[in-house]
Amino acid sequence: MVSEFERHLLLVRQPGWQDVEDWLTIARRVRMTDPSIAVFVVDSSVLAEDLIEAAATKPTLVVSPGPLGVTQPRRGRVLRGRPIAKLQQLHMLATAKVPVPRTALLRPETQLDAATWGQWVVEKPADLTQSSQGKGFRLLQPGEVRYRPQDDFPAGHPGRLAPMLIQRFIDTGSPISSWRVLMFLGRPLYSQLMVGPPPNPDDPPQVAMQALSGGTRRFAYDADVIAAATAAAGAFVDVPLLGVDVLREAGTGRVYVLEVNPGGNTWHFSSDHLKVERAENGPDFERQRREQLDAFGTAAHALADAARRLAE
Repeated sequence: MVSEFERHLLLVRQPGWQDVEDWLTIARRVRMTDPSIAVFVVDSSVLAEDLIEAAATKPTLVVSPGPLGVTQPRRGRVLRGRPIAKLQQLHMLATAKVPVPRTALLRPETQLDAATWGQWVVEKPADLTQSSQGKGFRLLQPGEVRYRPQDDFPAGHPGRLAPMLIQRFIDTGSPISSWRVLMFLGRPLYSQLMVGPPPNPDDPPQVAMQALSGGTRRFAYDADVIAAATAAAGAFVDVPLLGVDVLREAGTGRVYVLEVNPGGNTWHFSSDHLKVERAENGPDFERQRREQLDAFGTAAHALADAARRLAE
């Protein structure tokens, strides 16, 4: 039967990051969308020589949200997720004309001008593994920013692992808010708005990563946010899965992309990373995650289109 297909699609999943049933469901929908495409699903941790050899008999596209692991494709273009340093992400976004906050590496000679940076800036870690929960974030006025050698940070602080960054603070209003748009092959699978709890009016502004805990989450569609996330995906065409974080500035209405999380562990339909939160959310909320933008159907159409264009 394989010889009857015109092109092949090899999907590499990362156990614990995506449930195999998700990919099998999407694979079936790819076949319904385009019967000329054969789909092979393999695990990055399991050597599947027979499937890899079979996939290589026709023009092939390989799609892997995260690392390939032991999978070594014999043929075809490979789209895969991988860690990309925050400053490099922002450079790639800015080069693609995607709006991003002004950001710089904190150096010994760093001096910030409020006229350029605004009233507040965020000090944050450059280390990718330490910043997802807001660890090491501080909101400062530009004149308060001081460089510290890595050895001067206390034990456990992310500043000991990598340099710190300074970023212009994007004030999203009160309460603070942030968007996560999951992009797959250039198409949005869901768009989630996170709103923090009402702050104490006497407190200074808050950093999104630290202030959203205890707030509310819902799936919502904002055309400007979707457009920014789609433009961001265009700057990372060889990375199939992106968790794009977007802020809307309260005073101007402008949207800014903070980062794209290209490593691959953002498939929160079934990732172990969000397992506890999904249970707390309940089945209705998680149904909305899948149904808001027909996530699996959209993924299937995106894969079929990519296979037709890119299989080789």
